[in-house]
Amino acid sequence: MTFALAAKEIRRAMPEIGILAVEARDHGSVVWNASGEVDNDLSIGQLSEDLVDMLSLTQSKMSWKELPQVVLIGHSLGGAVVTDAANKGLLGSKLLGFGVLDVVEGSAMETLGHMHTYLASRPKSFPSLPAAIEWHIRSRTIRNPQSARASVPSLLLQNSDGRWAWRTELASTEPYWENWFTGMSSKFLSGKGAKLLLLAGTDRLDKELMIGQMQGMFYGLVAFVCGI
Repeated sequence: MTFALAAKEIRRAMPEIGILAVEARDHGSVVWNASGEVDNDLSIGQLSEDLVDMLSLTQSKMSWKELPQVVLIGHSLGGAVVTDAANKGLLGSKLLGFGVLDVVEGSAMETLGHMHTYLASRPKSFPSLPAAIEWHIRSRTIRNPQSARASVPSLLLQNSDGRWAWRTELASTEPYWENWFTGMSSKFLSGKGAKLLLLAGTDRLDKELMIGQMQGMFYGLVAFVCGI
């Protein structure tokens, strides 16, 4: 649902294309292994395989003879996932290109050092969905009210006491944090297909990406629009 408004605008501009918003495991979906146990493997390799599996399942569900050409777009952890999939060539010639929104290895690794402080500062639960939406807007976690109304409800589950708690316990994913972003810059530069990196400021480029941009290895955009 994070991409709900973006998907709406993309379809308005290009009604002939299809859009699949993939929900990662433990972000609302539960995955079971062959033994019938919940599989909580959140390693970057597993998440990129999940992405390709979802595309294959969509192909089967839609009865397509073959997978259409694909452009992958990812934000935050999603950016690391599409980068890993592109770097490994998991979609072969079907991947036209991939775009990464506001995440690079350097700043991501730096941010991980502040994650515990962030988790301690955010509410554990909310009395209602409107209260949760209001917190996201007031804290500037999401700056677009319409986007907050569309995406925040899917982040929460209602407890037996009527309060709304986080669907994903982010602290439990800590063992995978470094795995998600380590080597991301190198993988981005060597990934198959056209590349787009959209950042909120040039200061977020790490050394490896800055050199790659100067060498014309990818297309980079810096957006200073309020609320992007």
